[in-house]
Amino acid sequence: MTSMNLGGHGFARRDLRQGGGRGTGNDHVEELYGITELYIYQTPNRRLKGYERFKLFLESEECEIIFTADGPPELSNYETMRITHKKGDKIPDHVVKRGHTWAHNQNFLHSFFKPMYR
Repeated sequence: MTSMNLGGHGFARRDLRQGGGRGTGNDHVEELYGITELYIYQTPNRRLKGYERFKLFLESEECEIIFTADGPPELSNYETMRITHKKGDKIPDHVVKRGHTWAHNQNFLHSFFKPMYR
């Protein structure tokens, strides 16, 4: 088993124990509007609460969630989930908001891709 060291990336041991906070992320969700991909990183050895219901919601909104190996090397121990729109369009804002809130409620890391030009 490899140990993960995020000290070189600006994270102290205290920050890792505390986590990212359990807020809803409403203070920065606007930054995500207009994205085409939302990545959520499942913390190792952590159960996915509410995943099936979340997946059904995504499918009803013509989006999909897949587990992928497309994660940054620093998060190689994390399961990576990628949310996209099935037609390749931008993810609807209300779907982004729900996915972002779900990630925050699970205390999962997340990142996104937002095209510069559309």
